[in-house]
Amino acid sequence: MISNENDVRYIVRRSKLYIPVNREKFVAKAWTRDADCIILDLEDSIAPGDKAVARKLVKDAIPTVNKGGADVLVRINREYEEEDLDAVVVPGLTGLMIPKSETPEEINRIDKLVSQLETERGLPRGKLQFDLIFETARGIIHVEQTAAASSRIVSITTGQADLSVDLGFTRFKELNFEQYYYPENRLLYAACAAKVQPHGMGAQKNVDFANIKMSREDMLNACRHAFWMGFMGTSVIHPAWVKAANEGFSPFREEVELARKVKTALDEAYARGEGSVSVDGRMYDVANMKQIDYLLMRADVIAKRDAEKTAAAATASAGDN
Repeated sequence: MISNENDVRYIVRRSKLYIPVNREKFVAKAWTRDADCIILDLEDSIAPGDKAVARKLVKDAIPTVNKGGADVLVRINREYEEEDLDAVVVPGLTGLMIPKSETPEEINRIDKLVSQLETERGLPRGKLQFDLIFETARGIIHVEQTAAASSRIVSITTGQADLSVDLGFTRFKELNFEQYYYPENRLLYAACAAKVQPHGMGAQKNVDFANIKMSREDMLNACRHAFWMGFMGTSVIHPAWVKAANEGFSPFREEVELARKVKTALDEAYARGEGSVSVDGRMYDVANMKQIDYLLMRADVIAKRDAEKTAAAATASAGDN
């Protein structure tokens, strides 16, 4: 589903929609939500007594939620990771979401378990990707090393709820997100240094991402703010937020048009032997060209990804009729 599986710049996961794998109705409709990625959840949304049954549902759920072209991740339970891995490392799976990630050693251990399962089951070795969640102080302290621990890692994010518990934050209903400035920014820099995607919404004051009644406009603005900070996508718990995430983590049309205009002007300036150019009253030079090339590349990759999803959804809809 991506142009270059070894380069995270070509991965498009602006929206990662959580789906409890034991909710049949949610699983059946997941492919219609237009999410870039579906997370089949075995962890927080599954009651302790239901986990054994839930993991047995993953194999059949994968092709169902994938009908609309979404990538498919499974969030495993760390306390049952071997049982979960045995159940979910199957054809059609894009990767694993690994919660409570803390050290390179534990990620390497999971990598070896997955590699063994891939070999035993005739799956391409090393193909399954890792999306790490950092939810403890220990995890944040080791985030730079852990983010670079395995070539399977393509994205990292924080888990603010569990992190709050580990850090001893006592406010529950109304949160002041200033306390997340440090872990979110450290994760952002660690991701960039490790050449993986930073995911999440950063530390945004007065925005409660657990509020399922949050308006689409508020969600869009929050996603846009996170995008400007450098984040490339986020997980969402409600399907109503998917389109806001897809739009918010994409370059605006006006940005793309300006980038193309500046690129043309700079190319013409270089041909004249000049290193800079003025466009609409602003000066641009070679440093801006690097930004422009990246923005246009991402815009093209996102457009291709959206076209793939549209085609897959159309095929699935035709098959259902």
